[in-house]
Amino acid sequence: MEAGWQSGDNRHDPGMPTDVTTLLAAARRATGLTAGEATQALNRILTGDFAPETGADLLVIMRERGETAVELAAWVRGLLSRAQPIDAGRPVMDIVGTGGSGRARYNASTTACFVLAAAGVPIAKHGNRGSARPNGSFDLLEALGIPFQLPLGSHRELLESSGMCFIFARQLHPAVAAAAPFRKLAAARVHGTIFNLAGPLANPARPRRMLIGSARPEQAAVVAETVAMLGTDRTVVVCGHPGIDEVSVTGPTQTWEVSANGVRYLELPTPPKPLAEVDMTGGDAADNAKIFHRLIDGAEQGALLDYIVANAGAALATWRGVSPTDAGTRDEARTLILSGAARQAFVRHRRAARKLAGLPQD
Repeated sequence: MEAGWQSGDNRHDPGMPTDVTTLLAAARRATGLTAGEATQALNRILTGDFAPETGADLLVIMRERGETAVELAAWVRGLLSRAQPIDAGRPVMDIVGTGGSGRARYNASTTACFVLAAAGVPIAKHGNRGSARPNGSFDLLEALGIPFQLPLGSHRELLESSGMCFIFARQLHPAVAAAAPFRKLAAARVHGTIFNLAGPLANPARPRRMLIGSARPEQAAVVAETVAMLGTDRTVVVCGHPGIDEVSVTGPTQTWEVSANGVRYLELPTPPKPLAEVDMTGGDAADNAKIFHRLIDGAEQGALLDYIVANAGAALATWRGVSPTDAGTRDEARTLILSGAARQAFVRHRRAARKLAGLPQD
């Protein structure tokens, strides 16, 4: 995304402080909070100005009503203004999901990053560990022996040496730790909060092109509208069957293409030979690391390979500005895996990251 995300436009000025009762009442409006009110709400959560129960109430009200693009854009700007900045030195791409599917699936977007890097696409993936179990993107990276808690300058160095870097959200967004008590209380009442939607959009490397997944179509539409407000070269938001935050190979995938021309909705049809959802199931990090090696070695020729190909192909199409329906990018993704090019990208990055961390090569 463009540097204009931290714009000083006074439409985002929080203005005079609003008392807590008024702010909660405003959150209950059908239209949601204004940009200024949303900024105040985030500020109060991150500075501890709310009692935990009050902050949780606010997050629950917003989630039950459905967060708006105005609220989400204000949240993203606020998170980025507090984040440790990363100078990528070039336009980069991210492939990321908002989570929330409730399904134990393999880490498709993380694996697709190595396919994209093999194609020469500079990747700056922003993410985290799993919140409920060790099956998040960064749990997988750890199981693969890839260090990611590195000095800030290492991200640019890794991009230059390996074509990719992994940005650990907890390290680059230290201010968000203050929200943990509010999120924990809210989690007992609702599934996820606005932080789950804002996180994928608050990449400190400011990717100019993104493939973003959302497990719910109504939230995917809000994410797309938010990206349009924040500015992008090209971003594609996807919601796959039967409610996953990635491109589906079991049924249709809804997509929202965002560019300077606005938002365009398109549905990717069900594949000619739809696969069973159970075939995309993953496990914890150790299990997924074994799957990763089978895939990246070209030993996996079944449904999981098709799943990675579908997502890596859509990401390639996003980067290159072609339609996500383009069969050529999927064919290229498959070739990059089966030829060993994606494995070479993995080995190159792992070696570079371990060298920067002072760890032995093995």
